[in-house]
Amino acid sequence: MLTRISIAVFVCMICISSASAADSLFGVAVYPGAKYDQNRTKLLEKNPSYQGAAYRTSDNIEKVTTFYKKQGLVFLKLGSPSKESARFKKLDGNVDVVVQNPWKDAQTGATMTDTLILIIKEKNKEKE
Repeated sequence: MLTRISIAVFVCMICISSASAADSLFGVAVYPGAKYDQNRTKLLEKNPSYQGAAYRTSDNIEKVTTFYKKQGLVFLKLGSPSKESARFKKLDGNVDVVVQNPWKDAQTGATMTDTLILIIKEKNKEKE
């Protein structure tokens, strides 16, 4: 009986720590309710210079950008003053957050209408 309780406690602790790890990446909060996108993350992993993860949400881009502005990240513009994309930077740690809606699926070429969130960090880059 004690062994079963110990195993149950161990499994619960693993689940709790996994849930916390999913709440942030490189010290940047993952947008609440955003779902991890394994296919987009695999595409990111193919780039030898970056590491990171992709997430998707049905929330509009304004709501997502408001969330990241409140996180204390530096807001950067991407190209034109478009409401379709936004970029944020976490200076301590050199982490970027890119938010897009709509966005084009690189694999299918389809235009997607949910909001894509990329949290990326350069690999092996020393803090300057």
